[in-house]
Amino acid sequence: MKKSIPAFMALIAGMLFIGCASSQKSSANNDADLFKTWRLIELDGQAVDTTKLNRPAQLTFEAADQRVFGSAGCNSMTGKYTLEAPNKLTFSPMAATKMACPDMSLESKFHEIIAKVNTWSVTEGFLVLSQDNTPLAKFVAK
Repeated sequence: MKKSIPAFMALIAGMLFIGCASSQKSSANNDADLFKTWRLIELDGQAVDTTKLNRPAQLTFEAADQRVFGSAGCNSMTGKYTLEAPNKLTFSPMAATKMACPDMSLESKFHEIIAKVNTWSVTEGFLVLSQDNTPLAKFVAK
């Protein structure tokens, strides 16, 4: 009986170790869904009219230094992001070039919305950036 107690304790410890390792891996895999280039297709519930853009409106997330860069359809932009608890995402203020384009409305709205983002999700190949789970922008993987 005394020999079975240490064996039982070792079994429990092993199961806990495996359980913790599995949850860390699934969390990392979830974050890995974000680290690619995403093309904007909806902004504030409206489809993006790409015919009015000088270049694709898109964001690229880099994991190593938590940098994000892209375009809002006219100007290039770059900044940092922070990933916290599951699906929590915030952006630092973005630096952007200052070109003037014929239609700057999407550009202005995009920067306004990025500042509000605090959650994200990837479902069925779409990235959705939200504020308190209210969708603000939708992207498709490029």
